[in-house]
Amino acid sequence: MKHFPAIAILATTISACGATPRNPAAPAEPAVTYTLSGIVVEMTPAGLAGVEGVAVEEGTSGLAATTDRDGFFSMAGVRARAAVVSARKAGYEVYSGTLQVTGDTRLDIQIARVMTYTLSGVTYELTAAGQAPLEGVEVYCDGCGSPVGHTFAVTDRNGVYSFSWALNGPTPLMVRKDGYRVVNGAAPHPDIVVAPVKGDTRFDIELARR
Repeated sequence: MKHFPAIAILATTISACGATPRNPAAPAEPAVTYTLSGIVVEMTPAGLAGVEGVAVEEGTSGLAATTDRDGFFSMAGVRARAAVVSARKAGYEVYSGTLQVTGDTRLDIQIARVMTYTLSGVTYELTAAGQAPLEGVEVYCDGCGSPVGHTFAVTDRNGVYSFSWALNGPTPLMVRKDGYRVVNGAAPHPDIVVAPVKGDTRFDIELARR
């Protein structure tokens, strides 16, 4: 039988006892997050008032919330950072701003309605007696109407049409009535005329029999 020197056995024992075990990686600490909340308001004749249905988003994280009937919103899970916040609702100007989040944070936002105007006029045909109003003319405005556009109007017995929520600038109108054509239509679409809206605007439209 082969014998190992006692000193070698002792050295091996000490080495084994003193070895440092390899520890598994420690779990990552969860990110600290905070709550961002506030009220979205607009100015009215009676003073500031909450706006319901505003979509508020923190762009860096993609978190979002919608305001309640009082204009209040709240979103949890916002990390400490420079937060980019936007607020959107049809018929209102878009809000965008940045703030530093270092704890639970309140952000009140004031938005304003988009300035809109009334576009109206008379549809008519020229006869031997002069201008004769045309009833039942269908007029379509893609950019008019509260608050997202896509609005139809049908002229009354006096040939009158009217759109609310019209914006300043060239505004195409599609005009149709069986048996008639639009005079001076905008090529290449002869049933379209362009109204130059500047504030509340009257724009009369001439049609002629086919």
